[in-house]
Amino acid sequence: MVVSVPAVGAYVLCHNNARTVRQAVESVARQTLPIDEIVVVDDASDDHPDEELRGLGVRVVRHDRNLGRGAARARAMEEVRHDYVLCCDASKRLELTFVERALPWFNDERVAAVVGRITQPPARGVVDRWRGRHLLKLDTAQPLRHRAALVTAGALIRASAVGAVGGYDPRLRHTEDADLGVRLLEAGYDIVGDPDLHVECISSNTLGEVLERYWRWYAGANEEAHVGAYWKTIGYSIKSMAVADLRAGDPRGVPISLLCPHYQFWRSWQRRRRRRY
Repeated sequence: MVVSVPAVGAYVLCHNNARTVRQAVESVARQTLPIDEIVVVDDASDDHPDEELRGLGVRVVRHDRNLGRGAARARAMEEVRHDYVLCCDASKRLELTFVERALPWFNDERVAAVVGRITQPPARGVVDRWRGRHLLKLDTAQPLRHRAALVTAGALIRASAVGAVGGYDPRLRHTEDADLGVRLLEAGYDIVGDPDLHVECISSNTLGEVLERYWRWYAGANEEAHVGAYWKTIGYSIKSMAVADLRAGDPRGVPISLLCPHYQFWRSWQRRRRRRY
């Protein structure tokens, strides 16, 4: 008996990722199951990623100004014309069997998304070691999870489910996945976190980039900047994060951990101040 394979479209989200966008697109294009279309959404990059995409047969949609992740993902979902949408950020590379191994989960109509685990190659410095330990949590076993957090840096999602809950909030410059994921779960959908589906970081981060990513992941949609939360994050950075650095035999990571709450507070305060004026 011949089993039909549903059509799958894909998007790659890009902002100043010219060095890695080609690898990301190639990891999508070379999936073991066919991808019908690939759309690259360029959120007003300054480094001309379109030059790296020549000959790949992708459609590039470019924003005239940087609108943020919520607007970029919302645009991507509008542009891809299929119900099954493979999502990949331009700084990531998907394993080539990602779609083939994720699709069976969608036999359950309640499944809205299947999310892979983000990994990284052997770290080349203290910042990448810190990223692997505290952001990617590579030292922590991750079991298969239902009702998991939505992370579309590498995921296969059902567009009809996303549309049913109102889609991405284009006003959000970060936390757009978390916001959509909560609405999907509240509507009775399931999000599967499959740790056997690997999504590899293919770029290193600078100190500033890793601090920005930490803020983006943990600031929340409201970007709280009050003193009580500030003191709580300071305590966590000392008692948990810095201790983990020392236990890992990586004391050079301690200053990064201790800097995180101050950067998070400053960044949220700065953003709130700009909105006020």
